[in-house]
Amino acid sequence: MAHEDISRQLKTEDKNVTDLQKEASLSSLPVETLEQIFMFLSKEDLLQAMSVCTSWKSVIVSSPNLWKKQTFVLDCTLRTTKKIKTDLLFCFQNFGPHCQTLSVKCRHPCLHDCQKMANRFNLFLTFLVMPRVTSFKVSNLRMECAKGLVMKSIANKLTKMFARHPPLNAFEMSSAHWTIPEGQKVLDAVFKKSRNTLETLRMEEYFVYPSRRQKDLDWLSTGLTSLTKLTKLCINFFYLTDEIIVSLASSRRGELTCLSLLLKAVSPQISRIQQASWIYLAEACPDVEVEFNIMGNVYKPSVSLPALLDPVLPVCRLKMIISKILFYSTRRHGYKMAIVFDHIRDHYGQSIRSFKLSLPEHKENFDQSLIKLVQSCPRLVHVKVSASFHSQKTAKRIEQIVAERLELAPTSNGRYNKKVCTDSNGVGKASQLEDTMEGPSGFQGASQQ
Repeated sequence: MAHEDISRQLKTEDKNVTDLQKEASLSSLPVETLEQIFMFLSKEDLLQAMSVCTSWKSVIVSSPNLWKKQTFVLDCTLRTTKKIKTDLLFCFQNFGPHCQTLSVKCRHPCLHDCQKMANRFNLFLTFLVMPRVTSFKVSNLRMECAKGLVMKSIANKLTKMFARHPPLNAFEMSSAHWTIPEGQKVLDAVFKKSRNTLETLRMEEYFVYPSRRQKDLDWLSTGLTSLTKLTKLCINFFYLTDEIIVSLASSRRGELTCLSLLLKAVSPQISRIQQASWIYLAEACPDVEVEFNIMGNVYKPSVSLPALLDPVLPVCRLKMIISKILFYSTRRHGYKMAIVFDHIRDHYGQSIRSFKLSLPEHKENFDQSLIKLVQSCPRLVHVKVSASFHSQKTAKRIEQIVAERLELAPTSNGRYNKKVCTDSNGVGKASQLEDTMEGPSGFQGASQQ
């Protein structure tokens, strides 16, 4: 028995020594190694790691690289507690001075607009202390239902912040839903301070409603023209005029590389940019790549979509998320999407690299036209389609074409591989080719990028 007790005691001592060695080895890692490990942690995890030991706290507090990029998620369904305010203030005061890229993602429980998000963002700006931010990104704010005083308060805070902080390299505020006076005030502050540094401007659905009066957006042409470094512009199609296109082409000659256009509704009566303006842009900026994002209702797609997708544009990415197709005699004439596919193939066959399509329920057979489109575009490698096919072989054929183009087997785990999912519906099979290059659509909480 005595021998067993001694053996047990020795094993316990060995285990304690091993644990101490592990702890010592972890604490004795070089600061650079610990910093690289901590780069994978979120802000919440970093704050908890600070309480583990003094060495970890020292590394986290004294490593500016951990705080250069920060992402915050505002959720209008969550209660703003005192602890949340305290943690937010703590992060801004202690680590805000290191931040250079700030991203704010606004999360709503559904598609409705609410007043809470504007109030949350207003409170967020009250605490905000980040004097070195050069990239400012806010997505899905949607202030349409915000009170006028709250919106003015947000505009005033942003204007003051941009005036006293360094010039921006990127300003992104998609789906902000500003009124024109407040939205113009914020953009004017950005244009004034960052005219010689701003490279990326993202303002799809920046205003609550696109203005139909050209004079309301005359100032936008002047502001865009003043930007001497702009290379990427993401904007609502309805904000553009022929004057803006020509002025942008003249001021950014040879420098503009990306133009992303958003449309929420399409009809044959849509006010179009003249082809001469697009030609001038294409000639002035030969390296520009155009992206169309068409989302919402489409009236007479066989007429309105080809008229919108001008043949002279170097379209490289095309997304059509159609919620409803409006046509007075749909049952008799059909959607005639084959005409749209043929137009895309004939005019964008050598430039298009990404094609995404979502259609409502239909009984039209466009399988062969879609296959021909994918087959005739040699650079098309990102394909995502959600529609009713008449043949179960259509989805597999599209996947095979893309896989062969990338020299990857359809079942491989390569980076560009496509996955086909088929679900039964009233017509045939619904196919969705998922783009593995896209990240998840949702966010589970604030995280450090």
